Amino acid sequence: MRRAWIPSMRLSTCAAILAIAGLAAATTLTPLATNDLWVHLAVGRETARELSEGHGVPNEERFSFTAEHRPLVPHEWLSELLFYFGYRAAGPVGIQALRLLLVLLMLAGAGAAARIAGAERETIFWMLLLLLLAAAPRLIERPHLFTYAFSTWTLALLASDVRAAREGGIRRAWFLPALMTVWANLHGGFIVGLFLIGCFAAGAARSAWKAAGQRHGRPLRRRSVRLGWILAASVACSALLNPSGPALLQLPFQLASSETVTQRILEWRSPLSGSYWSTVPFALTALWAVMLAGGFWLSRRSGREKEPEGWRLPGLLIAVTFGILASRQVRSVGDFAVFTAPWMATALAGAWGSLRPGSLPGREILPAGTAACAALAIALFGYPIRPHSRVHCIPPLVAPSTPVAAAEFIAQQGWLPPEARVFNSYTLGGYLAWRLHDRARILIDSRNEAYGDELTGEILRSFRDAAVFEQALERWHPDLLVLAWRQMGGNSPVLKKLAAAPAWSLVFLDDGVAVYCPRERATDPLRFASPVAFDLRKIGPEQAAAALEEGRRLSSWQPEGVIATLLTGRALMVSGRKQEALQAFERCARHDPDSPALWGMLAAARNAVGDRDGAAVAKRRAELLAASGPE
Repeated sequence: MRRAWIPSMRLSTCAAILAIAGLAAATTLTPLATNDLWVHLAVGRETARELSEGHGVPNEERFSFTAEHRPLVPHEWLSELLFYFGYRAAGPVGIQALRLLLVLLMLAGAGAAARIAGAERETIFWMLLLLLLAAAPRLIERPHLFTYAFSTWTLALLASDVRAAREGGIRRAWFLPALMTVWANLHGGFIVGLFLIGCFAAGAARSAWKAAGQRHGRPLRRRSVRLGWILAASVACSALLNPSGPALLQLPFQLASSETVTQRILEWRSPLSGSYWSTVPFALTALWAVMLAGGFWLSRRSGREKEPEGWRLPGLLIAVTFGILASRQVRSVGDFAVFTAPWMATALAGAWGSLRPGSLPGREILPAGTAACAALAIALFGYPIRPHSRVHCIPPLVAPSTPVAAAEFIAQQGWLPPEARVFNSYTLGGYLAWRLHDRARILIDSRNEAYGDELTGEILRSFRDAAVFEQALERWHPDLLVLAWRQMGGNSPVLKKLAAAPAWSLVFLDDGVAVYCPRERATDPLRFASPVAFDLRKIGPEQAAAALEEGRRLSSWQPEGVIATLLTGRALMVSGRKQEALQAFERCARHDPDSPALWGMLAAARNAVGDRDGAAVAKRRAELLAASGPE
């Protein structure tokens, strides 16, 4: 009878593994949207070039005109090199493949650590399901994914050491210093690895102290001493075997104490200080914390603890530490779930052990089915990262917010001098550094350590204060202005000043980026479209031909763009070509359904062709979108 269930068990386990992998793909394979990625690729390209020429790893700023040649600690040089090789091999597909691989390695490590510590398969699958849903916003294309993968496999190795504690631990634990050496060259999160080893060393010391004088006290003491030496060797290797030496150990703490980083960068702020506490990821992580604490309590109460001796104290130290960090930093909310994942599985195993009526065949089917349904829902409807914002799966491979068209436009400007100065918004610097490396230098990008608190703060103020902006232009004498106008807002004093400034002309505009050049260089400035005061009612029959031509020009930069469609559609309507205008608005609404201005124009176009019911529907949609927030 027992043997008859073996194929069913194997089938259910395979189904659960495939379902978890499918959910990992659904939460991970989203359009490349982080501005950090592109500057990492740019640094990786520079590193590859320097190493191929026999030089060392670059340790100075090379992309900006504001911090040129400033010394840097290359704390992510190896991961940047790997990202660059992935992109060079297969473009965005290579980045997506590397991203998914690292997430799968993270899940495999978390599952292995939990299994070694005594958790059963079904609780491991439930843990992996919750982990993916809670940490989804952090599974983005950045070097910290290496930290996630390395941390879970470090925990798996340490779990094996705990399991063999009464035999003095495992000799494989001596691989940890080598692991930490590689990790230290991949990402500054290697500090987490040192902390994990330290927590297990503390747990080993406590176990040895409790067992003093007992029969198994000597091997426990031997294990405690070994972990102490492993921790010391890991610190020494990570501090010395990297391009920057001991300075690498200080960098994570310097970033965490930076006033500009902690107060002005969203991911470094407390999730309790803004609206992040009301999001789905935060709610799932809070549920994770409650389940983790409740699982520990229930397993102790029932006497059905599954984990080996010496496993719980490191978990408690890690959970408390990263729980505190999660209350202080948005970026640590997902970290808390990742680093406590094995303990979640063992806590659930202990809590559920007294409730389950026995070992049933196909017991992994329920988490497998739940994961498959979650993956399908995310693939169809997206992941609700914020109350009015969802992240959808690919395609496209690259997010539309990436300034690809603006960078191509700049690259085609033959009048630009060598190493032209581009005065850009904070979120645009990464891609501009990647695309324009041989044409221009940027103002700033998202590498806060490259610019320092004072300079970063001054630059960020210049995009909010028109007077500071004017001073910055006088100081830096840029050749182009490249602004993320939608992020700045239609009421931005800087954009209003530029609209009235005689010295600058708008020469490029799409739904996210505006490019200005000196008026004497503007051979064909935009006359109708504008990031501010874009009043379509000013376009009458006399301006229709010129507006239509400008709309087509905007469409060449961004097909189906809202700004281009609004301008083109208005020009068609005042020309009497109402059906063509309606078709343009309908196409754009299918492509970008969240613009209240677009739905307002669609209502006018439907009304103009006699579709009163359709006009009423579009008008209501426009009102709802306008009421839900700024466009």
